[in-house]
Amino acid sequence: MKKNGKLFGDVVQTVTIAVLFLVILLLVVYSAVSYQRAVEIQEDNNNTRALLSYVITAVKANETGAVTIEERDGMPVLVITDTAIGYEQQIYQADGKVYEAYGKTGMHPDPSEALEIGESQLFELSWLKESLLQIRTDKGNSYVHIRN
Repeated sequence: MKKNGKLFGDVVQTVTIAVLFLVILLLVVYSAVSYQRAVEIQEDNNNTRALLSYVITAVKANETGAVTIEERDGMPVLVITDTAIGYEQQIYQADGKVYEAYGKTGMHPDPSEALEIGESQLFELSWLKESLLQIRTDKGNSYVHIRN
């Protein structure tokens, strides 16, 4: 009888250890999946913030220059020109990404030479009023009031 009791105790102990090991393994997997999802959400938020605020910041920082929407190489380009030095800042969308470039006035957009701001399939620029610029992306809309 004592032998059966010891065997039963060993089985219960082994099952308990196996269950605890399984619970720990499940917690590790759940934590890894949760962390991965949190990182994806953070990256998406960073992309959204960059797309929605970067253009506003660029326009506000260079408000003394001329801000225009031009068609260059078949794409709409937001051009902020500093007429005093003959350079301009361009913000445009190509291949699902929004880029910023800085160079001589009249240059053509070249994504290989530009800084990537974020990812967006949609990048539409329009004037709602003479001094109110609307920027539409697939992450949302931004508006900037330009004092000329």
